[in-house]
Amino acid sequence: MERLCDLLFELSNEDRLKILDELRKENLKLSHISQRLNFTAQETSRNIARLVDAKLVTRTTDGSYEISPYGIQAMRLIPAYQFLSINRNYFYEHSLENLPDKFVSRIGELNGCKPITQLLDVFGNIERVFKEAEEYYLYIGEPLGLSSTLLLVAEALDRGVKARGIEPIDYEWPDEIRESVPKETWLKIAEHKTQGSLRQKYQKKFDITFLMNEKEVATLNFLNPGGEFEYFGFTSTDRKAVEWCKDLFEYYWEKVE
Repeated sequence: MERLCDLLFELSNEDRLKILDELRKENLKLSHISQRLNFTAQETSRNIARLVDAKLVTRTTDGSYEISPYGIQAMRLIPAYQFLSINRNYFYEHSLENLPDKFVSRIGELNGCKPITQLLDVFGNIERVFKEAEEYYLYIGEPLGLSSTLLLVAEALDRGVKARGIEPIDYEWPDEIRESVPKETWLKIAEHKTQGSLRQKYQKKFDITFLMNEKEVATLNFLNPGGEFEYFGFTSTDRKAVEWCKDLFEYYWEKVE
């Protein structure tokens, strides 16, 4: 525990993090580090000495400094804390507790996500994911029940998009949605289920909800303290975030009967 505290102490300093970030790019001498970061020579020397003592940085034979393998691994773990700290207000009220550990450890891959704070943005993202899907779309949670959404679902399936979803086992479409969507649309969706282009599984409890295609995560939501989900979560077109959600979907897809 003592060594962990020592490591976290060194990484808690913004100046030292900036130095480590520069040394990840290339080896640098003290003067070059000072110039790049606009630090005084004294500040740079003091911080470098601490990083060397912590074995995060080593001095090379030509007098420059390089980040050590230990330092590289430590820096690779920072994005997870960065994602949590940037979104601390959200995670003060939402939980990762029930997510599989291997995905919590990869949570830094969501650094490219942006918060969603407007309901119009939620529905705009959802529509775009269906309109722009070329290969597939995936979802976990309740079907996103809007009349316009179901029309876009039918169109996506008609143009060859493959779809899979994990839904609540007892979900029923609201009457107003059933009545407002043309019968032909329901029949098209049912036909795609029969053909296997739309596949669904069902479960009772959910740890996370999201909707995505191969290029974008439209909406990603975590549990609130009441064990419920809200529309306001995250969205992203970042490759790492898309891969994180895709891998998590496959994990649950294989797990669900």
